Amino acid sequence: MASTSSSGSKNGLIIGAAGGLVVLLLVAAVIFGSEEIGAEFGSPELRGTSLPPFPSQQASVDTSANGLAAPEIFGQDYTGIDVAIANDGRAKGIVFLAHWCQFCQREVPRVQAWLDAGGGVDGVDLYSVSTSVNSGRPNHPPSSWLDAEGWTIPLVVDDQPLSLYRAYGGGGFPYWVFLHADGTVGLRTAGELTIDELTQILNTLEQ
Repeated sequence: MASTSSSGSKNGLIIGAAGGLVVLLLVAAVIFGSEEIGAEFGSPELRGTSLPPFPSQQASVDTSANGLAAPEIFGQDYTGIDVAIANDGRAKGIVFLAHWCQFCQREVPRVQAWLDAGGGVDGVDLYSVSTSVNSGRPNHPPSSWLDAEGWTIPLVVDDQPLSLYRAYGGGGFPYWVFLHADGTVGLRTAGELTIDELTQILNTLEQ
């Protein structure tokens, strides 16, 4: 998972007005290091207890959090629309996406094509979280990428500290967390899923 913070350093003497501007920009970069120019961060709210970390980046499936109540998420998408991933009595599949991740770049159009063709599982809602945003990495900004892919799954924008991703135990990308209708974890997976695999998992969730 890439860091989303940036820093600058200066060496030697800066002479003239232009140099003074450079100094001011460098100082601002240090003071406001949590803000990336051109990056896209949200201000989501979490309610509940965080899930334990995904046990290993080498594993693709995790059951250690099964049965634990997942924290609820309240935030906005890239257009400012409120999106809640709350315990509303419905099963859920939540995918955490990073714009620079090549596996996410394959997963998004595959899942969207499935949905466009009438795919989905009755009684199970899908949600997504845009996270690990970094304006210095490829395929930025994520809003343009997802818009170009015609992404229709409701989306919440994570903050720069990756609060949502970390609260769900962050285990690589794409990262799926599947919830039963009672809001408890049914399974967590890291890495790409085929549509057959995704469908099979969604069908195992208690509704």
